Amino acid sequence: MNLISGTVIQSAARLSVKLVVVAAATVGGGALVSSSVFASLTATATASTTVTTGTLKLTQTSTGASGGISTGTISMAPGDTINRYVTLLNGGTLDAITPTVRLTDSGTTTLTTDAVNGLQITINACSVAWTQASGACGGTTTAVLASTSANTLLSDTAITLPSNLAAASSALKISISLPAGTEVTTNGTLPVGTIQGLSPSLTWTFTETQRTATTTNS
Repeated sequence: MNLISGTVIQSAARLSVKLVVVAAATVGGGALVSSSVFASLTATATASTTVTTGTLKLTQTSTGASGGISTGTISMAPGDTINRYVTLLNGGTLDAITPTVRLTDSGTTTLTTDAVNGLQITINACSVAWTQASGACGGTTTAVLASTSANTLLSDTAITLPSNLAAASSALKISISLPAGTEVTTNGTLPVGTIQGLSPSLTWTFTETQRTATTTNS
């Protein structure tokens, strides 16, 4: 081997080693780049809260010896008034609005179809318990429903309670009146449209609605 040929061979060998080193570095760098693509940062934050929902409950209970509106009325005559006493309780945790009362008649009689000669209903509330023996209120009286025909009450009718707040109760006196009037029974035959001899079953339904929904910022 001459000097030139040996130099060429050595140079070629060195070049080969360099190419191998460069290739290895390239592969390693590619691996590093590939790993960095899949790397990520993660951060979390947690908090706990409790959600409690309210309740809307309305109950009606009889008070005193009258038995409330569940007690039947016997042999009413024109001009009579029967008082019944109940306690209306908003027993839930939510305030209420728009209370109403409604009557449902088991049949179709003059007592509920005739707005003039049929039954008339008045409801008042007392801030304390009613004195049932006399029908007097020893506290503050609130007009819940002015005299209204039973015919009108066949649809939901607005009433005004002393309070619609949660846990508020209203001591109510419900006055049921049969207006004074004149009828003539001829030879034992009752006149057409008579208010005599009738016995409808009336169902009283009191209703309230939840207070207006709110948005709270905190």
